[in-house]
Amino acid sequence: MSMEQASFAEYKALYGEELDQAAYDRLAWQAKRAMDSVTTGVDGVRKLDAAPPEEEYGAQAVKRCQMALVHLLHETEAAAGTVVREDGTVTGRAVTSITAGAESVTFAALAGASGGSTERQRALRQTAEEHLSGVADANGVPLLYGGIYPVTLED
Repeated sequence: MSMEQASFAEYKALYGEELDQAAYDRLAWQAKRAMDSVTTGVDGVRKLDAAPPEEEYGAQAVKRCQMALVHLLHETEAAAGTVVREDGTVTGRAVTSITAGAESVTFAALAGASGGSTERQRALRQTAEEHLSGVADANGVPLLYGGIYPVTLED
């Protein structure tokens, strides 16, 4: 069993952004990874895959969390001038300074585009925690509980 992913149509209906299916799929995968990082306990149990919320409120919270993360990732990429190459790799450059006298422009490699930015990771984590706080999985275990999973899972 695995969590029900938010669909591209649901995302478009909620955010209405100019984002194509391929970009959505790429960002939705990154969003899922961000959710897994806050919902996986010390024992490695990924609650969203092992026992996703079954009640409507919890399932909706997970979907909306994923969409909010996709939106955040999209906004981050757009603000940084991120470029997605044909081979699927992502690069980005942000202007860090401009000097008018000698026409000097300084670029910084955008670590956030490749997942290395601490601020970006912090924003993703905070967004996920805000959306998933108070939500339990199908076994009643809070999604944000980070200890050893207290329920025996069937294979």
